[in-house]
Amino acid sequence: MCGIAGYFGFKKDEQILKRMNDAQAHRGPDGEGIFAEGNVGLGHRRLAIIDRAHGQEPLFSADKNLVITYNGEVYNYKELRRELKAKGRKFKTESDTEVIVQAYAEWGTKAFDKFNGMFAFAIYDRKAKKLVLARDHFGIKPLYYANLGTEKKPVLLFASEAKALLASGKVEGKPNDRTIYRYLRFRIHDESEQTFFGGIYTLRPGQCMTLTDDDGLKIEDYSRLPQELAAIAKEKHPYTPEETKKYRKAFTEAVRMRLVSEVPVGTCLSGGMDSSAVTLVINKLFYKHDKSANAVGTVQNTFSAVFPGSINDEEKYVDAVIDACKGEVAVYKVYPNVNEFKIDLKDFVRSQEEPTISTAQYAQFKVMQEAAKHVTVLLDGQGADEMLTGYYPYFLVYLRQLKRDGRWGKLITEVVRSSDILLRAIRFKLLDALQFKHNVSAAQLLKKDFKNSFKEETYGATPDDLRQRFVEDIFCNSLPSLLRYEDRNTTRFSLEGRVPFLDKEVTKYLFSLDDESIILNGWNKRIVRDALKDVLPKMVHRRRNKIGFTTPEVEWFCKLGPYFREIFASKKFASRPYFDQKTVLAEFDLFLQNKSKADSMMFWRILNVELWLREFVDKK
Repeated sequence: MCGIAGYFGFKKDEQILKRMNDAQAHRGPDGEGIFAEGNVGLGHRRLAIIDRAHGQEPLFSADKNLVITYNGEVYNYKELRRELKAKGRKFKTESDTEVIVQAYAEWGTKAFDKFNGMFAFAIYDRKAKKLVLARDHFGIKPLYYANLGTEKKPVLLFASEAKALLASGKVEGKPNDRTIYRYLRFRIHDESEQTFFGGIYTLRPGQCMTLTDDDGLKIEDYSRLPQELAAIAKEKHPYTPEETKKYRKAFTEAVRMRLVSEVPVGTCLSGGMDSSAVTLVINKLFYKHDKSANAVGTVQNTFSAVFPGSINDEEKYVDAVIDACKGEVAVYKVYPNVNEFKIDLKDFVRSQEEPTISTAQYAQFKVMQEAAKHVTVLLDGQGADEMLTGYYPYFLVYLRQLKRDGRWGKLITEVVRSSDILLRAIRFKLLDALQFKHNVSAAQLLKKDFKNSFKEETYGATPDDLRQRFVEDIFCNSLPSLLRYEDRNTTRFSLEGRVPFLDKEVTKYLFSLDDESIILNGWNKRIVRDALKDVLPKMVHRRRNKIGFTTPEVEWFCKLGPYFREIFASKKFASRPYFDQKTVLAEFDLFLQNKSKADSMMFWRILNVELWLREFVDKK
């Protein structure tokens, strides 16, 4: 994990690069570098993981024409290196960074689609005076930019984090009201190139940007992965036991590739199926003395957040996985609590840079804080939910799809087999309807003028096509925000997070299989359950509920009620163009008295926006 930064269109100014580098020092504590020439500058903060003795950046090609600043890992770099050497390319380091440079020299921007990994980088061609930025297929690694010029005459700054752009002294922290509205009203964010900052954008997954003096700024897709996945899904073939074996082999290889490291590697273990699968596959490799597991050390280090006595606690599932590892593991558990949350709140808001959907990400924040004491790289199960029906609404999408296609027999079977899940959802809705409490919507807590400015805004997702819904959620609706949370939580503590479920080739393979590999007889994540049945403990293998890294948010809000109310009652809060202070206070009081149907997530969104404004927008 590293931090990259740079500019295009400014006069040579190393101080801009220095300021941006310093703002991202947490992303790369092992070194820094600067390149400035003409109207282009590149900055880099390094977290050394592979080829620690070399690979300092910005890194030059052998002929000194290309220079790169890079954040991430390309896991298939050894295969690409062999291919490039066969074409006559020479290498002076063992780093994947040089492979990216040589691949670009050989194939141009077409090289980017060959990479399997997570990355954000900038390559400057000194002869052509061309700067190229690119972001990985899934958007695992961030890349922010601000264009102070025009499309034809760009004056551009870019970085791994928005705070680096603000630190440049050239970009002002100002709010994007449309993003704030959609977040408060629809609980959606990180869905497009727009951010919470006005004038600051993100390069989207699978995109590259080219900048030249003659042609200006151009953004295009170097990858058609979303379209590929949608096309592959239409030709899907039957789910058989043989496919289960193939998936296990492919997933194991994805994990193996992400263990490559010259620094200690650990695992995030929530107790859910996805992180459990990663943990147990690593344990299997470790137990077999697979050389890929050497970076794990003498035992596998696992890190979990637990909440004893809370409905959100998953400790029994964590312990079941630990027991299945047969002692080949060092267990680290953190116990996030409300007092720490209050102390850490400012740091958490600043680290995330943009508002989060709930306080759940604070549990991950505390896990990363502990993990940094023991390891430098962490694997976890991020991404599986969005392609293996990890959330309950996916069941409804699948049932609607069966109805749409007239598959009545299959529909009846799946309704019956998933009746416990469906009845649980119905029961919650009935209990909510029967509660004689005051009801309020997010829209009622907003000022009239603010609501009217965005009354045309809508949000919706595909309701009856499971694979299309996956594509939407992977690239827009759900996963982008989760990847942002993880990136900020890991890099805050100078860690690198790796996500084996988001392997490009494994994802393509999964989409090529029939829907029964996803949901079968009422069981979601069917292929993972089947492929790892012999290693998953029964308690996890047969698990039906989902919690994940979360917090006892309602309990915390009640305990911190007076503190939060003080913020809502402040003059600053009243001065915002977004919130109806009188209504917010009245509804928050009812919430604290358990007389309102409003949930804590609604008040968290309001609170988070206010704290974000104070941190990044208000003049200090």
